[in-house]
Amino acid sequence: MKPDSLFYRMRGVIALVLLLCFVAAFVLSACGPPTQISTADQRSVKVLAAPSTAPALDALNAELHDRQSGVSAHVEYLDSEALQRRIETDPDADLVLTASQEQMQSFTQAGDIDGDARALASNRLVLVATAENPQAITGFDDFTARAADLRVSTCAGDAPCTEAITGLAGDFDLDLGVDEFDVAPAGLTSEPPHPVQSLTAGESDAALDYVTEVLAQDAALQTFDIPQSFQSTTQIWGAVLAEPTSAGDANEFMGILTSERARSAFSGAGFLPAPAAEAEASSDQ
Repeated sequence: MKPDSLFYRMRGVIALVLLLCFVAAFVLSACGPPTQISTADQRSVKVLAAPSTAPALDALNAELHDRQSGVSAHVEYLDSEALQRRIETDPDADLVLTASQEQMQSFTQAGDIDGDARALASNRLVLVATAENPQAITGFDDFTARAADLRVSTCAGDAPCTEAITGLAGDFDLDLGVDEFDVAPAGLTSEPPHPVQSLTAGESDAALDYVTEVLAQDAALQTFDIPQSFQSTTQIWGAVLAEPTSAGDANEFMGILTSERARSAFSGAGFLPAPAAEAEASSDQ
């Protein structure tokens, strides 16, 4: 090649351009999106769950989708009566989560679940008033002193918190009309309003409800703690059903539900650790 040819004179520039193109291609490939899990590898388990678990399970499921963990859940939320009926007739699901230990025990005795049920989290009752608080409720003691003159929203039917509220009413000799609460019949698609929903709708002066339900509301609300000696917590129980669609996927998701990731999701929704989960966490340290 002649030294005075154009290519000879431009060879340094051409080499530099080729080098820059190579470097750019390498950087772009390194900064590109992470390897995605193919649609064929994405697995979904079907979960039947108590409505009170929705804030935690929805948050956990969103994280699993974002991280493309490979397994996520399709959750159907059913009230206690509907959940019982569904498990007894045609569950067509992989896991069940209930807010009633008694109900989980009945599933176990009937052979509806595989292995042992696990306590995943605890929920607690609180006294709730609106931000305006027209009755000027100042605390639980003030509430119990004036409960007879207040309209109080409570859980309905056979909801797990009904038993706790009934016990609380007995401890303080309160007439809360728990059994007289007018609700629509429980069904697969309909569920009675939560006490805080009745409160925000102006149907009551105060409500007794789970703290998680309060946190899930958009409305500004005031909460008052119930004395610890009378505090009733409800545990959330989970288990793999006896005949899951995929035992492997069901057990994998059950493992996620008992992991620190799930504990964080439950905590973010206002749940407390279940005593069993608390003990496991301590033993891991």
